[in-house]
Parts: sequence; C-alpha cells; structure tokens
Amino acid sequence: MRHLLSGLALAASVFSAPICAWAQAEPPTIINLFQSNDRVLIMLTIGDHPPIPAVFDTGTNGNVIDMVVAERFGLENKGASRSIDGSTGRPVPGFETFIANASLGGAPILDARATAMAFNHPNEVAIIGPNSFPGQYVLMDLGQSRLMIYAPEEAPEAGEGIPYLGEGGAALPSLNIELEGQSIAAILDTGNTSDFLLPLSLVKDLPLEAEPVLIGHAKSAAGVQDVFEARLTEDVTVGGLVIHRPKVRFMEGGRPNIGMPVLRQLKLMFDPVQLKTWIIGGSAAN
Repeated sequence: MRHLLSGLALAASVFSAPICAWAQAEPPTIINLFQSNDRVLIMLTIGDHPPIPAVFDTGTNGNVIDMVVAERFGLENKGASRSIDGSTGRPVPGFETFIANASLGGAPILDARATAMAFNHPNEVAIIGPNSFPGQYVLMDLGQSRLMIYAPEEAPEAGEGIPYLGEGGAALPSLNIELEGQSIAAILDTGNTSDFLLPLSLVKDLPLEAEPVLIGHAKSAAGVQDVFEARLTEDVTVGGLVIHRPKVRFMEGGRPNIGMPVLRQLKLMFDPVQLKTWIIGGSAAN
C-alpha cells in the first residue's frame, strides 16, 4: 500500500508542473468582428445601455458617436467639436463628449473623449479607433473576423515593427507600399473600401497606365471630395503580399492609405504604446 501511494504522489507531481505552467499563461481576449463588403463592425457597449454597432476603423485616432444616440444615452455635451476631418482638413461638425465605462465585444476599453455628430448610416452609429486598448497589443485578423487582445508579455513575437505614421496622439498604424524604386508610408484604414487611396500630389511620381479619371465622390465627416482612379503599370508589395498592377484611387489632400481589400489578406498586430505595427505569420488566408 505504501508503494501504491508513492506512485500516485509521483504521478501527481509529474502532471502538476505542466498544468501550473499552462494556468499561468494569459490567453488573449477574442473579440468578434462583423464584416460586410465595405465595413468592419464591432459591438460597443456604454455603461448599462444596450450594445450598439460601431465601425472598427484603423484609420482614425478618435472616437465618434451618433448625436441622437449620445443624447439618448445622456452623454455630456462639452461644447463644439474640436475634431478635424483627415480627408478634408476641415472641422467635424458636432459636439465634444466623453465615453466612459465602455467595452468592445465585452472587452473593456479606454475612457476617452468622442465627437458626437449626425450619422447617415442606420446600421452603424459609432466609430472606434485601434488605440482603444491601452497597454495591450491588438492582433487584427480580418480573415477570421476577430481581434485578439494580448498582454505585452504574452503577445506573439514578430521581429522588427513598423512605426506608426503621424505624431503623438495623431499617430496611426501603418505599413509601406513598395514598388520599384519607391516606398510610400501609408496608414492602414479599414474604413477605406479601395486597395489604395493616395493624395493627388503623388500622381506625377507613379508609373500609371493613363491619367487618372474621375469615378465618383467620397463623403467624409466634413465634406465631399472628387475621387479619381488609375491603374499602375507595376506590381505593389505590402508586408510581403504582392498585388498585381492594382487600380489606385486618388483624392486631394490627406495621407497615403491602404484599404480593407488589402488588409483582409494580412494578420496585423498593433502596439499603441510603442506605436508600431507587426505582420504576423504571413497572409490571413494561410
């Protein structure tokens, strides 16, 4: 009997070590995303109010909420909006407010100011940026329709990161658009439905099949702009992903921009503290 107990004790000691080691690892928080052809949506909960559909927009460093929803939720009006539309450079109409005690897909986010403005989209009533999880790494996998939130010590190792584009609080995740003889730093923008959106000022520096042609108009928070399009004569590489002679859209002003069709093919990790972007494990299709 003594030998049997000793054997059980030994077995317990053998199995206890890996169980304890596993228990110490913090699994990532997984947040489900909901995608249409031109939107990445996430459920935003503020206080005790019901969840509302918000756009998860990697191309903004601010939060926006529909004015009617803000008033219904009792969010404070702190005066005229101070936000600037990144596309037009004009002030965004609306009022300043503050979002506190909020979560995305059940995961708590940073208390932060927001702009309340009129929305024209019935299926989305807020916009939330990628820097909502302070001190944590955010892995965006649009191929699996999810975000994975990691503590820094648990995040996947991925080599050298690519610095955000912009300064301080205006900095946003970015990658480089590589083509022969050129490297263009560009913001990652899940709010953009085209492969690439570039300032018109770059037209003269790019190898295009023909002059850009007007294809329509884009409406942003503070105005409407003409949109032009042309096809490149060369392939483009973004984070190791090769896009064959893509069509590129152009608008007056703004910063170079990589849109959702390209981002859906990459797994990307953001660090809002070090302000860096990593590419994780190749394309999201793998």
